Amino acid sequence: MSIFQGAARGDQHLPSGVVVASFETYDQAQAAIAKVSGAEAELKGLAIVGNDLKLVERITGKLTWGKVALAGAMRGLGFGAFIGLVYMLLVPEAIASVLLFPLLGLAFGILLGVVTHSMTRRKRDYASVQQVLAARYDVVAPQQSAGRAMHIIGQRGGAAASSEPVVAEQPSPQQPPSPPVA
Repeated sequence: MSIFQGAARGDQHLPSGVVVASFETYDQAQAAIAKVSGAEAELKGLAIVGNDLKLVERITGKLTWGKVALAGAMRGLGFGAFIGLVYMLLVPEAIASVLLFPLLGLAFGILLGVVTHSMTRRKRDYASVQQVLAARYDVVAPQQSAGRAMHIIGQRGGAAASSEPVVAEQPSPQQPPSPPVA
């Protein structure tokens, strides 16, 4: 199942319901959903909502002409080898193309990498990776199943206000009723 399946059907609204728990990490929110699933409770309608999204770009190093050419060569070589193998499957008598396509891919990869880097060199001469992170992850449940989900996860009222999971209260042992005093 795709994470974009709902968006493909036009389901582009935030989930409605009650915030039954809040966590600092996505893994904690997933563990809470797994806990609900393990208790054989209804999962339909549960959602994990990331709040306070931030784009984080981590710099991995400086780009040099050599690194750019090598990266382009590897991409081009891989693409050329793929095209060569596909061509060989379609035209089995053209065995020489298996060697020709990777070499052409290598050359075009280097050329494309160097040209692209020369166009952006003044603005961006470093390599980086980007990711989107949330400061808090809320588990949202429909109104009719929120109480059970909250009980299973172990968080009581105020879950939305706190970013730390609330520890479930341990039930006190039942004491027998005391006799009435006359």
